[in-house]
Amino acid sequence: MAPLPLFYSSIIVLDRNTNRDLRIATPEQPFAFAAGSHVIPALMAEFVLGCRDMPILFIEEGGQVSPLFMVGMRSGRNDFIDASGRWAGQHAPAYVRRYPFIGGDVSQEQQVICLDGGFSGIGESEGDRLFTEDGEPSPALQQAITFVADYAAAASATAAFTAALKELDLFQTVTIDIRTPTGASSNFHGFSAVSEERLNALPDETLLDLKRKGYLAPIYAHLISMTNFSALGNRAPEALAA
Repeated sequence: MAPLPLFYSSIIVLDRNTNRDLRIATPEQPFAFAAGSHVIPALMAEFVLGCRDMPILFIEEGGQVSPLFMVGMRSGRNDFIDASGRWAGQHAPAYVRRYPFIGGDVSQEQQVICLDGGFSGIGESEGDRLFTEDGEPSPALQQAITFVADYAAAASATAAFTAALKELDLFQTVTIDIRTPTGASSNFHGFSAVSEERLNALPDETLLDLKRKGYLAPIYAHLISMTNFSALGNRAPEALAA
């Protein structure tokens, strides 16, 4: 059985009959669910926005390379969630903005909209209805459906992007050393980053192909993001405890 995605405790397939009266409300601490993770999945499409304050790294699992935002200098702690449970950075990753919704595959041609059954904001008395009296998706659910579909498309584009970089052998293993102003430090191993040296050594026609595919901007955004580790150490005391 495949493990559940990060932050999800159970997956409910939304059904217009069994979930007709379900409502969803925004919790008082809307991003508190992410306070216990120091990394969050990233999409290529948000590298340019995210690089302003979050380091962007890559990790390889099962032969597939995936990008991540590093959001904490200690394992199990997100330094971008403030004491009120809100996102304190310049860009909240799409992965946390999609929660508690997620897509599910019935077949290659059909997707369903799902919800985390452990989400604190679901119930039948408060919040926005998910279905109308006629059983049709409410405006709130329609918005979620669109976001989930857009996320799935962006995730596919991200997978193609990382596969292309891996094929060009642009990734190198890096060791991360983060220090706070008080002298505390954390070290992380097993992450990868694009080698600027290997990138610059590519033939002109290969660089032109990367440009045509729209890959150069996210590559450089990733490289720029690697300057954010010191800032990450500076913001650690402000975080919400997981």
